[in-house]
Amino acid sequence: MVRVLEAIFRRPLQLLLLMALLPVVGVAIAYFGSTHTYQSTATLWALQRYLSIGTNGPEIDVFSSPAETQSTALSELLQIRAFALSVAKDAQLESAINPDSGVRANSSLIDDALFLDISHNVIVVPLGYSSFTISYINHNPVAAQKVVEAVIHNFLLQSQALTAIEGQTLLDGYQPQLTKAKQDLDTAAAAEAQYLQAHPELAKEGPELATAADPHYAQLHSQTQQAQGQVLGLQATIATLEQEIGTQGQNANYLFKILDPPSMPDRPVSRTKLYLVDGGIALVTAILACALFLVILVRRDHAVYGASDLQKITTAPVILQIPRMPSRNIPLLVKKSYPVA
Repeated sequence: MVRVLEAIFRRPLQLLLLMALLPVVGVAIAYFGSTHTYQSTATLWALQRYLSIGTNGPEIDVFSSPAETQSTALSELLQIRAFALSVAKDAQLESAINPDSGVRANSSLIDDALFLDISHNVIVVPLGYSSFTISYINHNPVAAQKVVEAVIHNFLLQSQALTAIEGQTLLDGYQPQLTKAKQDLDTAAAAEAQYLQAHPELAKEGPELATAADPHYAQLHSQTQQAQGQVLGLQATIATLEQEIGTQGQNANYLFKILDPPSMPDRPVSRTKLYLVDGGIALVTAILACALFLVILVRRDHAVYGASDLQKITTAPVILQIPRMPSRNIPLLVKKSYPVA
């Protein structure tokens, strides 16, 4: 500990300069090394929870708010390459990202840059139960506005397309089932009619009395009713799917309503947070550098400060040690005590 204090008090100006210089350099790098950025934001009102058409019809997340379900769906779409590139294409973002000549000469690298920009810089945040925001930051204010508009437009189109695809896939699966169910109904109804034709006395009694009087007819009648119920159930499911597909496909405002459209930002985003982050990183670096500097000074200090230090360099016994004395009594003498071997 004595050696550390000696190293600190011998070179205080060097340590203070190192501690102050690195944060200043960090803030300067943040100031001169970064350009002004602009943020465009749109506020939307979720009219319903984001739904997908499943085997039982429309399926929704009843445990999340409408804003949360739509924010989650849009955030997932932004991580899909095709969706992000569609947004970038609609917003003409390629001219705003300013890739270098090597990237511009390769179309796949340009797509990678566009996808990385959209997937990382478009932020979707739910504000409450029904409202959520879409924001995007770019050094070009016009591009910032266009990207948010493109995100809203593509989110609506993609949601409609996904609903139509899911619904049509289910319809394609239900149609063969309905055809088979109708065939089973025709077979069951024909068997029941044939049995009644062979037993005319049952037809005169009516279905209720006939089923009670003849167990075989009761079984045939039950099969007909089951087949008819299956046909009706499939027809109702198909009608619901067709209605849902038609409703969402024709209504452009079924999912959300734009409350605050994205506007062109006229002021850059405050860089205070960037300054604080870079300054904090530089301060931590300065503390580590000062600690390393002190370790080097202590390791290079071979002075003797006590009997224990003397015993490390010689085996001679210590026979005399001058005691430490208060400075007020001996102002002209050295404050430390040194052992004598």
